[in-house]
Amino acid sequence: MSDLIDRTVIGAVEYRISGDEDNVITARYVSSGSMGQKAGAVCRGRAVGDTSGGFAGGYVIRYFGVDDTVVGDFDWHIEAVGDAYRLTWRNRPENTLIPAGAGDVVFEGFGFHNSDRSIVVAYWMLDKVASALFGGAGVAERPEP
Repeated sequence: MSDLIDRTVIGAVEYRISGDEDNVITARYVSSGSMGQKAGAVCRGRAVGDTSGGFAGGYVIRYFGVDDTVVGDFDWHIEAVGDAYRLTWRNRPENTLIPAGAGDVVFEGFGFHNSDRSIVVAYWMLDKVASALFGGAGVAERPEP
C-alpha cells in the first residue's frame, strides 16, 4: 500500500440529489478507513441543505460507517469551479473524536458531474488532522470519515 494511504484517510464518493426527498443529497463512499475495516463495503451518508440551485451551497452532512453507525457530522460546503466542484468538510462541535476545533476544515476534495443529479468526488483528510488523529496507526486501525 502507498505511503499516502498509510498516512491519511482518502476516498471516493458519489453524491446524488434525492428524487424522493426535497433538499437532500445522498452519498455512497469508500475510504481507506472503511476498506481497512471491511474491504469492499460501500458506506452511506446524507446531507440536508438547499438543493434548488444544484449542488453548490452549504449543508450539514452525516456519514455512516461499515456497520451503519454514525461516524461523523460535518458542515459541508460545495463550490462550483468551472465544470468542477471544490468541497470542504468542517468539524462540528459534536465530533469529539476528531482532533480539530469546531469550524476547522477536516477534509477537502474535488469532483465533477457524472449525471444531471450526481457528482463523483475524490477526498482526503488534511495532513495535520490525520497526524493528530492517527499518529503511526495502520489503515486497519482507523475509523472511516
